[in-house]
Amino acid sequence: MPTMPERAVLSFRRLRTDREHPASTLELARAYSKRMPSTHVFSHATAAVIHGIWLPRRLESDRRLHVSVPAGTRAPQMVGIIGHEGVGCGMPRVHGFPVTSLVQTWIDLGQVLTRVELVAVADFLCSGRNPWHTPDELRAVAARLIGRRGCRALREAAGLARAAVDSPQETKTRLFLVDAGIPEPVVNFEIRDANGVFVARVDLAWPSLRVCLEYEGDGHRGDPRQFRVDITRRERVEDQSWRMVRVTDDDLKNGGLELLRRVRAALTERGARW
Repeated sequence: MPTMPERAVLSFRRLRTDREHPASTLELARAYSKRMPSTHVFSHATAAVIHGIWLPRRLESDRRLHVSVPAGTRAPQMVGIIGHEGVGCGMPRVHGFPVTSLVQTWIDLGQVLTRVELVAVADFLCSGRNPWHTPDELRAVAARLIGRRGCRALREAAGLARAAVDSPQETKTRLFLVDAGIPEPVVNFEIRDANGVFVARVDLAWPSLRVCLEYEGDGHRGDPRQFRVDITRRERVEDQSWRMVRVTDDDLKNGGLELLRRVRAALTERGARW
């Protein structure tokens, strides 16, 4: 006979909220958590949303909730819920929700993300001045994953993870260039003048050639003040004899051929040999 928590979940066949059309994954998670047994935790893409981890649009827009339970326990079976087995104990609570840890969430996503997306999430975990994890920590975790589905992809992603990456587009750009045979650039490099005074921090850089790359999001074009700041910043960088390549989403279209042409030209101009 099922326990009381199990009966409550099994009778809750269709997830409902106070709204006919839930606005977000968080609202659905809040509705489910009202009847959630203590052994259940949000995991996979749902945990990523709760943690604030970047996700590709196809997963971010999927309103199905991922819920994990301990091994040997029956996973929830209802419309709008994807159940998983094998979660451990002692999971954290984020915004009041029980969720898998950041690293466990990344591991679980290893089965559904592409190579670039998995590196982007790893970069996210290692971003900021006070990162949650370091690339070395992720490599150590991934090295211990033996026989698990997606473990090879996770080990590769951990090896490609870098600290202080500001956005998924920077990750995508960096990997695109490296895969095309461009020497790997330094992430978030600080340019200083002859006296050691800080000039700018650039997204990607080849310091020995004094070439840098800046990814320009839509916010740079739509904000007049930011537009003026960017112009002044570029002038200051080029005053130090650096060559700046500015990149937008359009440069990544058509297989990124225009981006490759511009980067190769800038590096060749500064003495790179291919």
